[in-house]
Amino acid sequence: MVRLPALAVAAAVAVASLAGAETPEQFRVWGRRAAPNQYLADPGPAPAGRPGLEATPAELKDGVVVYRRPAFDPPPAGFVPSAADRCRELEVTDCPGQYGPLSFGVCAVRDTVLSLTVTGLRGPGGRTIGPEHFDIRAVRSIQVAVGDGLVVIPLLLESFDRANLPAGDSVSFWVTYHVPADAAPGAYDGVVRCMAGGRELSSVSLRLNVLPFRLVDPELDLYMYSQDPGGPKAVAREYADMRLHGMTTGWVHAPVTPEGVLAREAMGGAIESFRQAGFPRRVFFTDLANRVTCRWLNDPDKSIGMWGPWFRYLPLSDALDRRVVELLKLIRDESRARGLAPIIEVGDEAGSHAWTIAPIKHYLELMKREVPDLTRELTVGGGWASNEPEHDHWRGLLDIWTTNRWLADQLAIVRSREPGVRFQLYNMAGAGSAPGGLSAARHLFGFYAWAAGVAGAAQWVYFHTGTPEHNYAWPAEGGGFVPTLRWEAVREGAKDRRYLATLEAALAGKTGPAADEARSFLGEVRDAIRLFHEDYDPVSGGRVHAPPPRTLDRWRDRMAELMVKL
Repeated sequence: MVRLPALAVAAAVAVASLAGAETPEQFRVWGRRAAPNQYLADPGPAPAGRPGLEATPAELKDGVVVYRRPAFDPPPAGFVPSAADRCRELEVTDCPGQYGPLSFGVCAVRDTVLSLTVTGLRGPGGRTIGPEHFDIRAVRSIQVAVGDGLVVIPLLLESFDRANLPAGDSVSFWVTYHVPADAAPGAYDGVVRCMAGGRELSSVSLRLNVLPFRLVDPELDLYMYSQDPGGPKAVAREYADMRLHGMTTGWVHAPVTPEGVLAREAMGGAIESFRQAGFPRRVFFTDLANRVTCRWLNDPDKSIGMWGPWFRYLPLSDALDRRVVELLKLIRDESRARGLAPIIEVGDEAGSHAWTIAPIKHYLELMKREVPDLTRELTVGGGWASNEPEHDHWRGLLDIWTTNRWLADQLAIVRSREPGVRFQLYNMAGAGSAPGGLSAARHLFGFYAWAAGVAGAAQWVYFHTGTPEHNYAWPAEGGGFVPTLRWEAVREGAKDRRYLATLEAALAGKTGPAADEARSFLGEVRDAIRLFHEDYDPVSGGRVHAPPPRTLDRWRDRMAELMVKL
């Protein structure tokens, strides 16, 4: 592990760029170094590696041992690489226009100050992919509270100029590649160089195989809940990061004043920010609840059975109903003027908070009666878990049921009664800063959502000042965000889903041996996915049962092979 003080941060990016070459958008959006935060403290000195490292004569001379672990299976503290872990080459296969991860580690035989560079890659016909298409970061561990104790976990991905490695320490390095949109198919070869004091200590060959097809966007809503970090520029940066991580839509925060006022100009500006972000879907999610129909209480109101901080709804009235309808029409009209359609969430997890059931039902009925052309969505699942019959509470009132639990019996009831409704998944990947769960984050947005046949997937939360332990992106010094391992797992899941959509599109109407082989493979994958939910465990991850990262990688590689055959 690398402590924050061990990273000497410079103004220049660790990867050299060609003169005049444009840095890919993702690397311009990311921040470099995480801002300090009171909730997640630095874990302190990294424990020295356990004795027993057996270095070769060449490694003893160089002073470092280079090893590889799967990108989403980072080594634990004190990890000592074995002979089988040694890394001499990195290879990845992907489509034009895509971002993706590579990972390797360096263990110091003696005290070392290390820097890394990527050479330009040379491919078929002399074509090249410049070094500006690679971003190298170090994995920083943090400590989080789990139960009554603290757990140190690898989480943040930070840019660096030099990494100080005391003898026996290991550092995990994270390389994000970008395949240029106009890259020709074929193999591109280069080198990752480990440097110290101007001398090359070690190197790893790097091969990027570019596939001869592009990925399509799936017809479903993938998004992250989020909080406005402040100002239009910050919102634009946040939306860009989400889009670049495969999210097809996003969340628009209604700028409601403490008095419950929503001005047309302010709402129009918020919707315009979303429009300009360039998400592939022309819909967005928004809510009209806090400070209009209800107030958030940090101190629970025990008189109505509140067991923790949550929403308490204002007394129902004709005047408030008129105000709500007015605001809903404002949102609808401002959206239509920009070619967009809003999806309205009247409340959050109403079924699991008994005092909210009646007002949520009231406002859903009001929307259906007065503004029937708006799409109504509600988060569910907690009510079913609390023995509330949500299938009865919201019957005929929702267009989208967004569930945080896979309850097959209850979902079947809804399907049988209302065959036209859609389902989404949310919060089944686990908190962003809790230990474990990397495979769950990827699986939820990828193969799991596909096998479940849902219309979308979402997760709490990209960024929220009030719940930093749940954040998938971490505030950076100087503005913006640095990514986390969990956030990068979400991108891989969204990309899995795009590979699935691309293969299914290619299969449409196709016959023959290659098509039969592809359909058989998709059937095998579907059968292997276990559609059920688990009680949330912050150590093992989210609520979905996720296959190991290597299995998900194999499935994607197989899809690529089948696409080439087709």
